[in-house]
Amino acid sequence: MTAPIPLEEFLNKKRDFSPLLVHLTRENEMFYAKDVLEQILSEKTLRAYRHFCLFSPSLKDSNDVSLEDKFKVVCFTETPIDQIDVLLSRVIGRQVELAAYGLVFKKNYIKKKGGNPVFYVTTRIASPLWQLYQNQPSDEACKLLALVNVCEPYNDWHWEREWRIVGDLVFGLADVYCGLCPEDEIDEFESSYEPVRFIDPHWGINKILDRLVGR
Repeated sequence: MTAPIPLEEFLNKKRDFSPLLVHLTRENEMFYAKDVLEQILSEKTLRAYRHFCLFSPSLKDSNDVSLEDKFKVVCFTETPIDQIDVLLSRVIGRQVELAAYGLVFKKNYIKKKGGNPVFYVTTRIASPLWQLYQNQPSDEACKLLALVNVCEPYNDWHWEREWRIVGDLVFGLADVYCGLCPEDEIDEFESSYEPVRFIDPHWGINKILDRLVGR
């Protein structure tokens, strides 16, 4: 029998585990994805604009704006950094189209800021939760329910490996592990938002590592 190894060594061997979390931007009605990233970096804030949980239809039906605000989140993925380009693919049935712009943070940093993995559950298991909340509403319950996502054959996105922070994330540029943008825009971003280093999410792992260790 082989001797047990430290957890850190075990996690280094586990190829699907990442110590990083990635926030990707997308275009909206007013701004290109690049503009969105520039605004985030200038304000040093990731703003929680929407709620995405299983209970979103109930929140919209409630017509209670203050309640909806309690469920708005900032989203991340723990997909390994060298596989982020896969998430940029257009997928049938997926409403969100992500762009090659974003920010990467250490997972421990996001944990300290209140981040948590999303809970993927079947509708049958989750259905009593909203009734329980209505019977005894609280801000802490909102923070939990904002993390619940449906996991059914017709609506199953657990492969996104999502994390969320309820509410805005205010950060310093030194808190950013690295930024994401197309290769031909790296110099532009790095000159504007020093000391953040940038990589192209379409790069392979060797080029990413070379860039981040400063070679």
